[in-house]
Formats: sequence, C-alpha cells, structure tokens
Amino acid sequence: KTQLKIVDFTSNKKILEMFNYMSKDDIVDILGEIRPAKSKVLLNLMREGDKKIIKQLLGYRDDCAGGIMTTEYIALSSDLRIDAARKIKQIAPRTELIETIFVTNRKRELIGTASLRDILVAPEQETLEEITNTHFISVEPETDQEEVALLVSKYDMTAIPVVNKRNAILGIITIDDIVDVIVEEQTEDVLKMGGVAKEETLDSTLAESVRLRTPWLLINLVTAFIASMTVRAFESTIAQVVALSAVMSIVTGMGGNAGTQTISIIIRNIAMGKVSLKDSWHLLGKE
Repeated sequence: KTQLKIVDFTSNKKILEMFNYMSKDDIVDILGEIRPAKSKVLLNLMREGDKKIIKQLLGYRDDCAGGIMTTEYIALSSDLRIDAARKIKQIAPRTELIETIFVTNRKRELIGTASLRDILVAPEQETLEEITNTHFISVEPETDQEEVALLVSKYDMTAIPVVNKRNAILGIITIDDIVDVIVEEQTEDVLKMGGVAKEETLDSTLAESVRLRTPWLLINLVTAFIASMTVRAFESTIAQVVALSAVMSIVTGMGGNAGTQTISIIIRNIAMGKVSLKDSWHLLGKE
C-alpha cells in the first residue's frame, strides 16, 4: 500500500527513474495494483525492450510461475570457454542473480546450470558445457506458485528456471519471491481454517468483513441447528438423568478441540504435499 501511495503522488518521469532500480517482477506487481489508466501511461513511456518484457509478465496470472518470475538472469551458450567470467562481469549489473548461470545450447534450449564458483575454478581451456550440471528442475509458466514453492523447499534451491514447451528459458524465480509465496500461502491456509476469506485484512471495512464472513457463519449456524435438533431428540432421556445436561457442554467442547487438532494435522500435511486426498483415508479413520 505504501508503494501505491508513492506512485499516486509521484510524477511519471520520477516513477520511471525508480523503475530503473527495480527488478521487472517487482515493477509488474506495482503495475498490476495501480489504476489501469495510470499503468497504461507508464507502459507507453517505457523503452521498447522493457515494455515487451513487462507486457509478457503482465499476461500471466498472479499466482502462477509466470506471474512471479523475473527476466533478469544470466544465460550463456554451452560452447563458451571458461573465460566466460568476462561476459558475466558485463551482464551482472543488470541481473538479479549471478550465483547460478543458466546454460543453453545453440537452439536456446536450457540444458543445465553452472555455479559461479565452478566457473572461477575451472581451467580456461574448458567449455561451459563440460562443467554444466544437466540434472536440473524447471517449471512451466502456468505452474501454480504453491507447487513451485514446494519444489524449491524440497530440493533446497536458490532459483528455479521457468521454461516454455520447447524448453527455452523464459525467466527464473528467486528465493526471495518463493519466501513471499510461502508466507502468502500459509496465511491463506490459516485464514481458511478459521473460516475467513484471504481478501479480508485489518484494514477491511465493516461491510466488507460482514460480506466475507457471512457464508461461513451461515454454515456454522446450520450445523448448530443440527446439533440442537440432536439434543432435542434425547430431551426425555436428559430430563430423567439431569447430570447429562452438565456433561453435554464438556462433550461438545472436547469434540470441537479434537476436530481442530485433526484439521491442523491433516490439512497442513496435504498443503505441504506430504499426503494426497486419495491416500489419506486411513489417516482420517485414525483421527
């Protein structure tokens, strides 16, 4: 919100100057939040090359790999000799990540990665292809951001490449963006467990909060009526054994607590990809 306020009260020329110090994915995030008219004006004022990249990034959904990737990375041809360090020095000031070099073949297909450390210690007569790690993980631009975060977490990666159907590299997703995704997805999961929509924040108006919470409250109301009807069905039994009326609140309270524990364990593991719905029936049975 602070960024949007700055954009509102700053001239277009000054905004474009600030964009020069920002990565393309961060620029896209801002342009996606401000008024469409203002976004269009800023796009038209940009250099043709930057405009093309940002329009491409704006075409992807916010919650997929294409929407969070950056196009500022180093990709070098596999037939370059190891004195590629000179080339890296030229490109590095304009990239977000220099520790990992992405290696492509003559068809511009991604064939692997090479670390900056390996390049610096390798003999100069070797080619980049000889020190390339061809075992790499990539994602397509339509891949859900939560799936991308799980891959990065599972394989301890600092960046993951985004490729198209022809295996040509389109961009990379860096660890700082993955951390943002993890925080966003965990917040969404916690809010869902409490029956709150992810759109609601502390700044939401009273009307917005009522609108977002009402569906879940109505569901809870229906289940409360079902519970009440169940108790009423045993009204004569309760009248004969008055002690049962005192025990009812304990039973419902403990049942609610046990249900919350089950939700926490099962849903969290499903969200982390450790179990799937089809394999979870025995776990649900145990709970």
